[in-house]
Amino acid sequence: MNVQSRVSRRTGVLSLGPLMFVSLGMMRTPGSLADDKPATGPAHQVIACYFHRTQRCPTCQKISAYIEESIKSGFDSELKDKSVRMVMVDFQDPKNQKYAEAYEIDGPTLVLMHVRNGKIVEWKPAPKVWSLVGQKPKFVDYVQSEVRSYLEEPIAGAQ
Repeated sequence: MNVQSRVSRRTGVLSLGPLMFVSLGMMRTPGSLADDKPATGPAHQVIACYFHRTQRCPTCQKISAYIEESIKSGFDSELKDKSVRMVMVDFQDPKNQKYAEAYEIDGPTLVLMHVRNGKIVEWKPAPKVWSLVGQKPKFVDYVQSEVRSYLEEPIAGAQ
C-alpha cells in the first residue's frame, strides 16, 4: 500500500474517531478503571492509546508500563489539565472491535490521536515502541517526542 492510499484510508477512518472518543467511558485510563463517566477535555488534546491483547506477554506488559511511565514523567501538568490522556484498550474484547477496525489494529499498537474540540483530526501509530522496548531511555524519548509533536504542532485551519 502506498503512502497516499494509507493517508486516504486514515482520512476515512477519522470520521469514526469522534464516535470512539466522545464517550471515553468505554476506554479507561490506568488510574481510573472504575470511572464509567464520559470524559470531557480541553479544546486541544493528545490521546496516547495502547491497544493490547486480552492475554498479554511480558513484552506487551513492559511496553504498556513504559508507555505509562513515558506519559507520566513527561507530561505531568498536561495530564492534570487533560491536554494529554492515556488509555489502554483490549482490542480483542468484542465491545472494542469497532475501534480495532477503525484504527487498523491487528496486534498490540500504540496509537497517538490529535483531538480538537472533542474530534480526532489526525492519528498515527507509533510502531517504534516494539524495536525500542529493550532501550528504555530511547523508548521514553520516542513516546514523549511523538506526543509532543501533536501538542506543539498547530492544525491547519485550527483556531
